Amino acid sequence: MNLSPQGFFRLHGGRPRKRFGQHFLTQAGVARRIVAGAELQEADVVVEVGPGLGALTQFIVQQVKQLHLVELDRDLAEYLMGAFPSGSCRVEVHSQDILDLDLAGLSQRTGQRLVLLGNLPYNISSPLLFRLLEQHRGLHRAVFMLQREVGERLTAPSGGKSYGVLSILMGVYASVTPLFLVGPKHFYPSPQVDSIVVRLDFRHQPLLEEDAFQFLRQVVNHAFQHRRKTLLNSLRSMGARCSIPVAEALAVTAIDPTRRPETLSLEDFIRLSAVLRGCMAARPGVGGSEGTGHRA
Repeated sequence: MNLSPQGFFRLHGGRPRKRFGQHFLTQAGVARRIVAGAELQEADVVVEVGPGLGALTQFIVQQVKQLHLVELDRDLAEYLMGAFPSGSCRVEVHSQDILDLDLAGLSQRTGQRLVLLGNLPYNISSPLLFRLLEQHRGLHRAVFMLQREVGERLTAPSGGKSYGVLSILMGVYASVTPLFLVGPKHFYPSPQVDSIVVRLDFRHQPLLEEDAFQFLRQVVNHAFQHRRKTLLNSLRSMGARCSIPVAEALAVTAIDPTRRPETLSLEDFIRLSAVLRGCMAARPGVGGSEGTGHRA
């Protein structure tokens, strides 16, 4: 990296933009650890999300042949074009929102599943993670630095307060591993919270097909809409449209109806979803996406 964040803004004017959630990583050692966590291979096609001033980029370009930098801030995108011209690594800068980039299409064009890295702006972390669920077929693995709260939701086991919709749905398509924590002092400007680096390894064979996943998503959304309710009460609105009551579905799966949703494992939700989906399929026109409560 040619310039520190402080040096860049002294030279170019301005300041980090709050609307973009900009907190620039200042420690090269932390950047190296993040990149090392992706275990890059020379043939990998890498997408870096929010490269900023290139804290991670400088280490990625040394290891791969093809790198796509996705930067929403036009001033930083222009800086990156000059700082990392294509050499032995083919670098392409996309001056756009990562949420608008067709990752599946990029994977098809390159003929490879993508490797993603990034120090994610806090304001896009959750939307991007849910976006990856839709693009999973084109993804190989990802290493992200996230706000600690989001990372804990992503990696939480069943039974805890952080466990919920994101934990369950991501588990269908990927295994998630927490790597290490990063404190506020390693950024400019310093955020008010800790960060965590996590690795996602996307499954070659997802646990569910697409239609079954979409129904599971409805079930999980219903279950966690009111976390303090029992499963029987939180899923009652789905049961009203079923040919058998939710209580019977819970009995078939041997799940206690008085349990809270956070006590169920991913496997429990998959079994319950399969039974409920079967009963809804018995009534044409029932199901759909209406009334899904909490949106994910």
